[in-house]
Amino acid sequence: MDGKIIQSLERLFCDKILIYNDLLDCLYRERDSLINMDLDELWKISKDKEALCSKIAAIRQEIMALTKPGSAQGPFNLNDIMALISDEFNPRFQKLYLKLVKLKSEIDALRKENMVFIDDSLEFLDEMISVISGGRRAKVQYDERCQINKSGHNMILSREV
Repeated sequence: MDGKIIQSLERLFCDKILIYNDLLDCLYRERDSLINMDLDELWKISKDKEALCSKIAAIRQEIMALTKPGSAQGPFNLNDIMALISDEFNPRFQKLYLKLVKLKSEIDALRKENMVFIDDSLEFLDEMISVISGGRRAKVQYDERCQINKSGHNMILSREV
């Protein structure tokens, strides 16, 4: 790869890192909004996350166009991109690559935590509605590992996927 492509690629990696940082911030704000039950903020955060994901997809397409012209619609793999970078520039890109991998894993972990929080909240509300409406009594008990044994009734509320 020539110097111009390397510079463009480095800029795109840096842009992607900045966007992943923004996405991580959105997920932290989402967690706080879930805890505080701030629905207006959750809608705003949802729109922000959609915009950030669109930017990530656009950067992915730009990287593909730079590294593999004509195959921009194919699968994207950062390892393949790293293999194309010459040894001269590899240390610089290795730092960026490791930062991206770290951010992706943090984002994935926080996303999963938020989903568990939402599911647990919906299950709690469902149990409460069931008790209040005179439906089946909630049979929530703790097992030997101090985890909740759920009653197994049909949920009234569910998380939108």
